[in-house]
Amino acid sequence: MPLDLHQAALKLGVSPATVQRWARQGRLGMVRPSGEFLFEERELQQWARNQGLKIRNELKKPQNVRALQDKPLSAALAKGAILHNVAGYTPGEVLSVLVELSPVTEDRNRTALLQQLIEREALASTALSAGVALPHPRAPSDAFTDAPIVVIAMLEQPVDWLALDGELVHTAILLLNPTAHEHLQVLSRLALVLREQKLVDALKARSSAEDIFGIIDSLEPSNG
Repeated sequence: MPLDLHQAALKLGVSPATVQRWARQGRLGMVRPSGEFLFEERELQQWARNQGLKIRNELKKPQNVRALQDKPLSAALAKGAILHNVAGYTPGEVLSVLVELSPVTEDRNRTALLQQLIEREALASTALSAGVALPHPRAPSDAFTDAPIVVIAMLEQPVDWLALDGELVHTAILLLNPTAHEHLQVLSRLALVLREQKLVDALKARSSAEDIFGIIDSLEPSNG
């Protein structure tokens, strides 16, 4: 039996408004003549897997919640998402899609967030070496999130992000943090794990969300 908008939102763990926006963009679902959105559960599950999202009834409780709390990067990634085949031919296009897919609450101003990301790129490219970019707002702010969020986006095609080494970007990792302290904490952990070729190779190969999260969680040292 098809799911309605609210049932699909519950399964994806996002708001009905977010699912409705994705559906209007033609990302998933079908529309009845009445304008009502309907979603086949099998299609929803496949779409969620392709985007690196978890269907709610498939989620497993962390085996060690304390361990996750002691790992700022892993905790931020658990609140975020790991996305595959994110579209865009330019950094601006990629950032626009990233803002749309980011699991921030609906009361946040996505237009202002996108503007902040674009302004930050205008100051200096956030592209690192090895085809990875780390876009983030000009300044951490609780206007966009109350807790650190990391969204990993493996791109549909490599993008010229004006990296110093000239390499095209295959993965953009969005950082959203409410405070400067949390931003620096997550950023330092991310810089540490990205030194490992194992992770860079997994990102370039577009490995599964489970594999990428597992690699990051295994590489990140615990605060405990």
